[in-house]
Amino acid sequence: MKEWVTVAEAAVLTGRSPRTIYEWIEDDRLAVRRDSENRMVVLSKAVVRIEPTIRRGRPRGKPTRRF
Repeated sequence: MKEWVTVAEAAVLTGRSPRTIYEWIEDDRLAVRRDSENRMVVLSKAVVRIEPTIRRGRPRGKPTRRF
């Protein structure tokens, strides 16, 4: 596996959308830099490490509707 991967490649690795990867970047959960072609790339080890810690779906809590 490459040390640095593009956002699209990170999305494929995790099975998430690229928007989710960008959200993780905005939340400072992933290390990011620009490559020689000025593309945003993330550290692949961090992507693989963070993916199992993030739960999918809607957060549990109070229901949004009253019955």
